[in-house]
Amino acid sequence: MRRLRATLFLSGLLTTPAVRSQVLPAQYQSANYQFGIRSDTLTVFPTIGRPIKNQLPFRLKDAAFAPDGKSIYGVKDESQEQAYISRIEFNPIRATEIAGSSGLVVKSFAISSRQDRLVVSGDRPDASGRSCGLFEILIPDGTVRQLASSNCRDPWRWDHLSLSPSAEQAVATAGSNRDRDLRLELLDLVHGTAKSVGSGVFIGVWSPDGNWIAARENSDRDELFLIDANDFSRRRAVGGAVALLPTWSPDSHFLLLWKDCGLHLDPDPRSTLETLDIRTGKRTTIRPSQCQVYHGTMGWISEETVR
Repeated sequence: MRRLRATLFLSGLLTTPAVRSQVLPAQYQSANYQFGIRSDTLTVFPTIGRPIKNQLPFRLKDAAFAPDGKSIYGVKDESQEQAYISRIEFNPIRATEIAGSSGLVVKSFAISSRQDRLVVSGDRPDASGRSCGLFEILIPDGTVRQLASSNCRDPWRWDHLSLSPSAEQAVATAGSNRDRDLRLELLDLVHGTAKSVGSGVFIGVWSPDGNWIAARENSDRDELFLIDANDFSRRRAVGGAVALLPTWSPDSHFLLLWKDCGLHLDPDPRSTLETLDIRTGKRTTIRPSQCQVYHGTMGWISEETVR
């Protein structure tokens, strides 16, 4: 495949100071037969040219792109068989079950920057029936241990997990929209404790360099804030955000968002991807994605996987 031009560089894949591996924005859309989407598709958007589509071997729920841009993780659809977390690598496409994940009921999960562990919010069976809270799965041996406990009668605790680069902390959504008490909590994964990040925000994503948490305002305005990860009282507004979960570029300089193309009442809404430069505030449209994106999981793919 021809060499693709990209707007960003993946610092985590540097081999020498003079050699860089580029990354491209991508989106995973799981099958939705109601809207006529009949394949589980990974779509990669080069800076120029047509989108590149790849069909994955099975449907993923709660998908998340790997930090190195070479794979995607997700929960295999439990309607097909017992659920487990799978890693699907690209070029060639190959699926591997994450040892230790079978039997967990997964609400949310996050991958460590080194891809040596997963942190899962959910529950699993035990001698007393089931235990709920946060669990760590070590990769590749599959060792599972519980990091924090939660009340199994609280179905809203700790959704949308995002790990710090050290994997010693995380942020997650607590509360429920129904009860109007959505909030962002900071989780200490070493001591198994949680505390509120503060009022006004309910969902956050930790930057790969560990300096920022991109957080959405808990209001109708959908304002996006950058929170200083070392001082949560320091926040900077960077404009509106349509995407539920903004996605950091691997160099922590850009956020990947989407913007709607049509009416919110459209039963089959489409969107366009755009990048936000957090240093300048500039937003740039990914033109090949123009009204080609269904709401799904966004991320970054290493260019070498689509050559």
